[in-house]
Amino acid sequence: MIELRPLGFGDLLDATFAVIRLAPIPTLLNAVLVQLLPALVALWLLLPWFTGFEVSLDSGRSSPAEVVQGLERSWPPLAAGFGTYLAVQLLAGVLVVGPSTVAAMRATLGLRTAWGTSLALSSRAMIRLAAWNLLAGAAVLLVLMLSVAGAVALARPLGLAGAGILLALWLLALLPLYGWLAIKLCFGPVELVARSMGIGAAIASSWRLVRGSWWRILGILLVVGIVLGLLSGLVVQILDVATGQFLSGSDAALGVWVGVAAQAVVGALSMVLGQVMLTLLHVDARIRHERLDLVLEAESRTGPPHPIPGHGARTVQQPR
Repeated sequence: MIELRPLGFGDLLDATFAVIRLAPIPTLLNAVLVQLLPALVALWLLLPWFTGFEVSLDSGRSSPAEVVQGLERSWPPLAAGFGTYLAVQLLAGVLVVGPSTVAAMRATLGLRTAWGTSLALSSRAMIRLAAWNLLAGAAVLLVLMLSVAGAVALARPLGLAGAGILLALWLLALLPLYGWLAIKLCFGPVELVARSMGIGAAIASSWRLVRGSWWRILGILLVVGIVLGLLSGLVVQILDVATGQFLSGSDAALGVWVGVAAQAVVGALSMVLGQVMLTLLHVDARIRHERLDLVLEAESRTGPPHPIPGHGARTVQQPR
């Protein structure tokens, strides 16, 4: 699927779509299902609440106090619904990253991957992937909470406006640090699946593999992210216009269903393409740092000792 040498951007782009063609079910179809089903379930649970609230506002029969009271009565089930949706989304993300990484790694040797095989090979890493996402989310949330707490403490001496401005400047100053860390740790989830590493070992390995290639990896991921974002936005806008033209009035609810389904499918496509690209970038980094090309060449002749190619490769050499 790939030439056994350091890969350029064109190689990575071609190989990404080649992986999708070789293993469409564990990559694309799997991502669509795990993104679409939670979105439709959440819409089914929350749409009656939003519809009732909108009707209440449009009817004009409810006073502002009654609207506030209605919100106070309904926020616990609404919060529970959103919380359940976020938990399901966390699981969905894990179910996309694991099989897609397995399929991309096996595709480096041209090996086809069945859906069940991708789930079985990534099942042991699922808990570690969920823990990785939770730790990353908790770290970001902790920083935000401490920042807001600091702004609240400064609100009395500086005033509310001054504290708000200082908070905004502080968060903007943290963005470069967040971006730097995100690139340094971008290979962590791939290492959890491709080499069955623990979280600490995956962090150390990702940190080492990115060394000397930070700007290159950032540029590739930015280009891919921008292109996928533009295409996703274009497709969603076209579908919104189409549903608005053909569905109206009593079909408004159907239009909402179609819109949510379309956004879920487009989001799944973007997510799986990004994950496959990241996995191939990880292969490129291991070729440059660990001579993974020699390992893959040997495994292509004798057969990989593990179902995931390069699983046991640990040789570390100077980048080239």
